[in-house]
Amino acid sequence: MTRLARLFVFLLITVFFAFTAAVAADRTARQTAEDGAERILALLNDAAFKDPATRPGIKKKIEQEVVALFDFEEFSTRTVGPNWKKFTAQQKQGFKTAFTDLLRNTYIDTLDEYNGQKVQFTGETVANGGKRVEIQMSFIAGEKSYPVAFRMLEKNNAWVVYDVLIEGISMIKNYREQFRDILSKNSPDELIRRVQAKAEEQKTKKQAAK
Repeated sequence: MTRLARLFVFLLITVFFAFTAAVAADRTARQTAEDGAERILALLNDAAFKDPATRPGIKKKIEQEVVALFDFEEFSTRTVGPNWKKFTAQQKQGFKTAFTDLLRNTYIDTLDEYNGQKVQFTGETVANGGKRVEIQMSFIAGEKSYPVAFRMLEKNNAWVVYDVLIEGISMIKNYREQFRDILSKNSPDELIRRVQAKAEEQKTKKQAAK
C-alpha cells in the first residue's frame, strides 16, 4: 500500500471513527459521517495543523479520538474470523492491543502528508432493516479519485464500521487472509507476537523518519 493510499485510509477512518458516536433517531449514518468529515477536514486545514510547532498536538488529539471510539473488538473479531473462538480471553485482549498499535503506527504518520485532499460522499446502501449501511465515498487527490466504502452496523446504539473497501479491496479480508495463513501453522500467541513485532517495526520507521 502506497503512502498516499495509507493517508487515504487513515483520513477516512478518522472521519468515521472520531465522529460516529451516537445514533439519534433523526440522524442517518451518512448525516453523521458528513458532519464528521466537515469537522475533521476543518481541523486538518487549520493553521495549527500546518504549523510544525503545533502539529504534533493536533495529531495526538486526532489519534486519541480515533483510538477511543474505534470498535477494535468488532474489527478484531471479524479480522481473525472463525479462529477467534479458539482464542482465550487473555489472547483476545492481547491481539486487540497489538492490532490497535499496528493500525495506529501504520497510518497516523501519514497525516503529515495531508495537502488539501478532499472526501466526497457518493452514495449509500441500506440493508437488514437499516441496521447495516454501506457508505460510498471518493478520496480526491488532485485530478485523481479513489473509491472507498465503509460497511457499518448499529451496535449498542452506535454506528461502528466493520469493514473498509479501498478500490473494491476489503481491509478485513486482506488481514484475515494473512492471519489465517499464520494460524494454520501457529498458535494464537504466535500471531499476537508477529502483530506486535510489526507494530514495533512501523513505530521504529516512524521515529527514524522524524
